[in-house]
Amino acid sequence: MSTFSMRVVVCFLTYASSFLLLSCNHVSGFALSRPKVGSLTRVGAVAGPPNLPAEYQEEEREKRKKTAIDSDSSKDWTPTKGGFFANLTKRKREKNKRKKTVEVVDNIVDYKSVVVDEDEKIVVVRFFASWCRSCKATEPVFNKLVNQSPDHVKFVQVPLTKETSFLQEGLGVPSIPFAHIYHPEAGLVEEMKASKPKFREFQQTLQSYIVGSCDLPEDEEEGFLAETVGDFQ
Repeated sequence: MSTFSMRVVVCFLTYASSFLLLSCNHVSGFALSRPKVGSLTRVGAVAGPPNLPAEYQEEEREKRKKTAIDSDSSKDWTPTKGGFFANLTKRKREKNKRKKTVEVVDNIVDYKSVVVDEDEKIVVVRFFASWCRSCKATEPVFNKLVNQSPDHVKFVQVPLTKETSFLQEGLGVPSIPFAHIYHPEAGLVEEMKASKPKFREFQQTLQSYIVGSCDLPEDEEEGFLAETVGDFQ
């Protein structure tokens, strides 16, 4: 067979195999088509990491859990050259972060609306002055009392200045620091000194109104019992 005849046979076989391949792809539903120009095709060129064995997965979970615990516990300890010490003061500050506010009243209109007209809470009014040493000495214990008292107790302060001196004089405040206690059902129930020697007594008196149990002096209690018994006879 001549060289020309062999070339013709090879071309025919190549054409026939290409035709059969295209026919098979078309019949099986996978017809070859050129991608459109401008179309975006996302190719996953990088394969995902293989799954770790079960024991390694458990070890990784334990490491992450330990890291989380260490990060939380690091807030409670401070590293030093010799080791660690506990952040007790930091815990205490975070615990007392929420502090109750004390309203300041400097005129008769606000005093009436904030103090006198209060019909739900017990109101404690502290009369003080910025220049008073005794007032400064009792300020820390007063603030502690404010933060330790329940929510149904309101605290108000009235500063003594040139503009407010008439207010304290009209309310009958004889000295400072001084305190008034108002009950929502009875109005003004207590007028007493709030200096450092008298502050414990003032605190106990306020507590009696908070719990709703007011102790009478022995002589007054005996007289009250005698009158009560007489009423039933």
